[in-house]
Amino acid sequence: MRLCAENGLGFIEWGGDVHVPPGNTGAAAGVKRLCDDAGIVPVGYGSYYNAADDFGIFDAYLKNARALGASYIRIWAGKSREYDLAAAGNIKKCVIAAENAGIKVSLECHRRTMTESAATALRLAEETGCLLHFQPNTDITFESNLEALKLTKKHLACCHVFAWEKGDRRLPLKAQADEWKAYAKAAGDVPFLLEFVKNDDPGQLAEDAKTLREILED
Repeated sequence: MRLCAENGLGFIEWGGDVHVPPGNTGAAAGVKRLCDDAGIVPVGYGSYYNAADDFGIFDAYLKNARALGASYIRIWAGKSREYDLAAAGNIKKCVIAAENAGIKVSLECHRRTMTESAATALRLAEETGCLLHFQPNTDITFESNLEALKLTKKHLACCHVFAWEKGDRRLPLKAQADEWKAYAKAAGDVPFLLEFVKNDDPGQLAEDAKTLREILED
């Protein structure tokens, strides 16, 4: 929180894996108060609920998202690349439940899930009413990532920002600043959240935050 405030990062997505675990709405409300005091918007909740799992456990995550004041709750789109009818049905159930709480559901476009393919991600968004998170896939080219972003843009909730080369080795964000300028132009007015920095180094966070501000100002 302190590092976000010091580096001019106005949005934050809290994770359900470490920061705000499901079933602890008191912790979520406390985090919301900390965000309010720091002037940071808790824009989303990264729930780590997977649509391949029992829908019944989603409610605990949704309660946390409400306590945080999050505008969206991020979930995972199954556990394989193949279209899964049952998981798609659970995504739709999540969307309906979240709508009743005034919250959107967003799928992270991620390898080894149904959203690895931009075409399937688009299908899920149009079938279920969910939104989508963009992040670059290091297994494909920059050009393919950019086309995937353009294809799914109308359903975009957020961009997870990081610079990785093939093999998932982390780089300073400035190493891929040109690519991110293109992504930012294609994505438009959505939150851009720094997800990873090289060596998890606070000094690198400061440099990457500066780079991100320059990218978005351009």
